[in-house]
Amino acid sequence: MVRSLEITAVLSGIEHAHRAGLFWDPTIELSLDCFICERLGRTTVLKYGAERAVCMSGRNEQHITAARIAAYDVTVQDDRLALRSVVDFWWAPFRDAERGGQATPLSRWARLSYGCRCPHKEESSAGSVQSNLPRPQRLYCRKCGTEIAVDAEAPAIRLLV
Repeated sequence: MVRSLEITAVLSGIEHAHRAGLFWDPTIELSLDCFICERLGRTTVLKYGAERAVCMSGRNEQHITAARIAAYDVTVQDDRLALRSVVDFWWAPFRDAERGGQATPLSRWARLSYGCRCPHKEESSAGSVQSNLPRPQRLYCRKCGTEIAVDAEAPAIRLLV
């Protein structure tokens, strides 16, 4: 059956000089239980606009899976950069083929990518925020070292359907 997750995140306290160059990158990584390889907690990589995702089923193994980013909305307000995305994916109940646990449609964690164009060095860099890390996290420009924002709250993951 098709299930949907809503993922929301906010970066706050955006430094003025980097404000115009900070953006959410339309790539999401989720921990999903994969009915294809019948394994729990697989890292699933999704890119906005792609009709399918990639399940990283092992250290050097991967396969295509039925998941996509259905909505990707970015809001900029004052010193905040907010993201609301919806991920649709196919889910079916199963028991983990190796460890025996029962599958669930709820993701255990999400990693959201961002990019930053440094106005001082005129170069770009990338980073990510992840829902299962301690907060607050201070984000720094990888080109000039300036603190560019704060990741004060963990990205929220909510099962919609």
